Amino acid sequence: MKIDNKQTTLQLLITSIFVLSLAACDNQQETVTVKKAAVLPQGPTTGILADSAVEGVSYSASSGASGVTDATGLYKYTHGDSIEFSLGKLNLGKITGTGLTTPIELAAGDQNKLLNLLILFQSLDADNNPANGISIPPAATETLDTSLDLTVDPGTFTTSPALASARETASIPGSIKTADEANAHFLSQAINLLSNYLWVNEDDDSIRFFRFSNDGSGKYLNGVVTPDDSCDANRACGAKLVFTAGVEYGTTKATEYDERGFKLASTPEIDTNIQSGLSHPRPNWRIYTNGNELIISDIVIVQRAREQPGLFDELFHITKPLELSSDDEVAETTVQETRYRRMDNSQGIVGAWTVDKDTVKSPVFLFFPDNRYILIDPTGSAAQSAPSECAKPGVELATYSFDAGNGTLKLSSFTYNTTGCAGLSEYVGKPITFKIDTDAQSAALSGEGLAPITLHRISH
Repeated sequence: MKIDNKQTTLQLLITSIFVLSLAACDNQQETVTVKKAAVLPQGPTTGILADSAVEGVSYSASSGASGVTDATGLYKYTHGDSIEFSLGKLNLGKITGTGLTTPIELAAGDQNKLLNLLILFQSLDADNNPANGISIPPAATETLDTSLDLTVDPGTFTTSPALASARETASIPGSIKTADEANAHFLSQAINLLSNYLWVNEDDDSIRFFRFSNDGSGKYLNGVVTPDDSCDANRACGAKLVFTAGVEYGTTKATEYDERGFKLASTPEIDTNIQSGLSHPRPNWRIYTNGNELIISDIVIVQRAREQPGLFDELFHITKPLELSSDDEVAETTVQETRYRRMDNSQGIVGAWTVDKDTVKSPVFLFFPDNRYILIDPTGSAAQSAPSECAKPGVELATYSFDAGNGTLKLSSFTYNTTGCAGLSEYVGKPITFKIDTDAQSAALSGEGLAPITLHRISH
């Protein structure tokens, strides 16, 4: 019998590719991320009550702290406390103590209550201008009690006699805010709420960074160092890259919100990280902060558990007849969270440093306590005195050592560099001077062949 060698070779090749592909997917499914144990904070602290900052709301913490929020929305509590908020005899909600409280926490998933709290705060603002902060006068709070139902339809809530009476008693100008007005104002505050800190997320393979402007412009900077990945959030894989190391800079705004946070619409000006930042939001993607963490969540498909312990067992298993699902069967989903912590900041080199602290579109140098260094450069000019063809926006990751006594910085082991010659990758093993001023808020970066740079410490 004559054997068709070409056909046999082709069949073997296809089989080999299939096995290798399955092995690759198998490895992806088996990847386990080891998370660092979180260090729980302890002791007295403070938080902020905000739509914009809300003044005049009473609070009582389980540890005994109590008072009225001030012009910045500040309240006092101890880590681990539960806190109750109220206006007069009207209970607004009870939460677990955290660094930032908004009507989202107070509503605890009740959409009517969430919108009614926004209407309440903004309608009781003494000057009827929540854009400059919300100050609720005592004369208004003294009239409030449980007759004001926070769970009714917002259309009904805006016609409440109790709300109208509180405004009249305190001589508040203007009209009760409509649901649309209250909603629009809260959305306008979203990016400012995210901007109080610099945020970082770290795991075994990746580091991610976010910075948001606090001037109302909606500017943001995102950097990520991560292995190339051709699989999306649902771990559906293809031939094209989905995530890669890079930088993203642009403008963003909140378009809606729910109990998980804000949905953003972004316009990137620079985007070299493909889908790693804000440029490709999924429909159920949300972002929020509790003041202690930045929380990004999404609804993703639950991955199928591997049926067999080994690759070839799995190959044999999947040759069984397939069970077809019905047309109306819905895939099981789950909420997947990525939590960012506040960037480290100290009086030494550890922390975040930038060339121009007044703009988000400025290179940021990050120095971590574990001797990792990251550059996030949206300009392609971090260490350049003049434009260069070899420099481009991007990120770089290396390890560093620093002698605070003589201000000597040494970089080594560059793992990532997508900036070309824009950063410090050309100074591996070479001494660089990083001289921190006595106020610890600025530093002079210089070295042989390196254009002198003045850096400024930033915390938001």
